[in-house]
Amino acid sequence: MSTERYKPGFLEKWGRRVLISIGTGSKKPKDSGKIFASHSKTLIFWGIFWSFWIGFLPSVAFVALAAELPSVQIWPLPHITYISLSEFIFLLGFVTIVEFYLLFRLGFFLSFRMAEYADIELAEEPELITPIPGMMARLVLEIPDPRIRLYGIDPYKHLNERALFFRTILYKSKVFLSNIIAKLLLKVFLGRTGLRFLIEYISGPITGLWDSVTTYLILFELRKRIITRKLSDAILHRFKLFDRSHQLTESTVRAVAIAIVFTKTFHPNFEYLLFRLIGLLPNRDKLTNLDDWTEFVTSFQRLTMEERKWPITIFALCSSFDGSLNKEELEAFREITEISPSWLLDRVRHLTVTIQKGELSESLLWMEKILPD
Repeated sequence: MSTERYKPGFLEKWGRRVLISIGTGSKKPKDSGKIFASHSKTLIFWGIFWSFWIGFLPSVAFVALAAELPSVQIWPLPHITYISLSEFIFLLGFVTIVEFYLLFRLGFFLSFRMAEYADIELAEEPELITPIPGMMARLVLEIPDPRIRLYGIDPYKHLNERALFFRTILYKSKVFLSNIIAKLLLKVFLGRTGLRFLIEYISGPITGLWDSVTTYLILFELRKRIITRKLSDAILHRFKLFDRSHQLTESTVRAVAIAIVFTKTFHPNFEYLLFRLIGLLPNRDKLTNLDDWTEFVTSFQRLTMEERKWPITIFALCSSFDGSLNKEELEAFREITEISPSWLLDRVRHLTVTIQKGELSESLLWMEKILPD
């Protein structure tokens, strides 16, 4: 069965190289006795702190240097001085590049440290489309998960394409709108007026706060993905120890595929689970309609009562990977009430809370409570 291959872009490749180089030249920090949750909170705090200054200082420097340039007027058109405009744009571009470069380097370093505290190695994993370094690089660089379809699984079959289009446009324009246009408008409208001094007090803090919020969101999402990668490893380890049949493995693969559809994205850890589970099947090329809910439920009919615990448990665990349960996932749980224990949903909700809080040890404990004995 063919799979759609994903080719990382220039920025993602650069990010992977930087992360690998950090791992090569970095000394592992001494064990302080703190748990992952404490370490990750500390990293997030320093990420917020340094991101503010990385946004604040270049912004103030830009305003101070731009004040020495000739005034830029966009109206009326005949009065535009193109030399002045080009000088202004060059300065704006240079300062923005410096700001982003520093933010990226900070993000790479903090991401590496967070993975290190979770005992996750930055292996390239060539059999995967999204190895650990690629997942981390895309998060830091704010590159959305690739729109891929593997083994016929369509994560977007229940997604409104128009909503996806506008969401993608807003996502890609966020950085441009928040940094470049903000500085440009402040320069144009306040320029050399009596309000010029306000630019320093407006653009610096706003840029710094925005960079801090962005770094927080990146590290918060990375922490969830690190925890769920550890959960994925533990799930696979337990599943391989179980006396499984071909039918059980296929049904479990379908559980992951359904979770992908309900989450509406190819979460890197879904991909990781999917590839590892499909690798256990000798006739994987004959699998069809993996993301069909009816066939997923029907697959239970070929399983023993003991085996049925696994696919529904895997679906439940995958539903928690993004740290929340959406409407479709909750409806699915209600539909399969007859074949899933009543306590399962409550435990999954507890698991999502521990994932959100960054509690790796607690998450692993709740996973143990959910997995079949």
